Amino acid sequence: MNSSVIASFLCVSAVLITCPVSASVLANTTANGTVMFTYDRAAWATVAPSAGYTNISGVPTGSSGPTADILGQRWMYPDRFEGTSWVAAIYPTSYLTGPTQPLASTLIPMLVNTYGTNSFAANHQITDYNSTSNPFGYIGLGASLRVTSDFNQPGASVWWEHLALRKDSADNVWKVYATSGPGQGSIFELRNVTEETVNGNLHLSGDYVFGDTDWYNFLQGNGVTDANKILGHIELTPAPEPSRALLACVGLFASLLRRKRAA
Repeated sequence: MNSSVIASFLCVSAVLITCPVSASVLANTTANGTVMFTYDRAAWATVAPSAGYTNISGVPTGSSGPTADILGQRWMYPDRFEGTSWVAAIYPTSYLTGPTQPLASTLIPMLVNTYGTNSFAANHQITDYNSTSNPFGYIGLGASLRVTSDFNQPGASVWWEHLALRKDSADNVWKVYATSGPGQGSIFELRNVTEETVNGNLHLSGDYVFGDTDWYNFLQGNGVTDANKILGHIELTPAPEPSRALLACVGLFASLLRRKRAA
């Protein structure tokens, strides 16, 4: 059999034999890649069973009703997403929404920021998480969400800007944070969490709820009663890395090509 064919077969076999994943988080695990953020529109809309309508200043209008995932009765929904180029929401133009609809896509990709230097627009949180040296550090995301409600008329909203993941040192629970702007603070906490090390980076997955967060405590006065209602799912997937076997194959093929040209 031709030696180049044998080499090719061995390379393919080596690539198929992989073992990149640990069942737990190893020492000095870092973070990169992408977070896939999904939201359950019906769950967001009904996280409170009922609510009273207010004007734009928060003054009750005297009307109230049950919540539902239909126009005019949605307690809360995200209506705008901004990525890595977002600097800051300008008041009042960025806040006054008028009639809006929930985001068309319920699956939102959010890129992970780099270490040391901010790779995104100003105000984004850099990543400084390390499972050993900084286990309660941030995983900065290129993501900002505007959230509004049918019960607040004629369309005021809140911005959760420059989101990040971080494990809260007080309760050892992963949470989603807004890290800048008037809306900064913890927003959601993760439940049913799995975390592991993949090629030295964190793979994190979990459902999110309001839980015991800054925003849940703030919203208690606005009808939220179910801190444990699952509102969606978050998964941090590390950036793919070429395997050592694949890199070895590239080198071997290059060597064979050079030999063929020299022959």
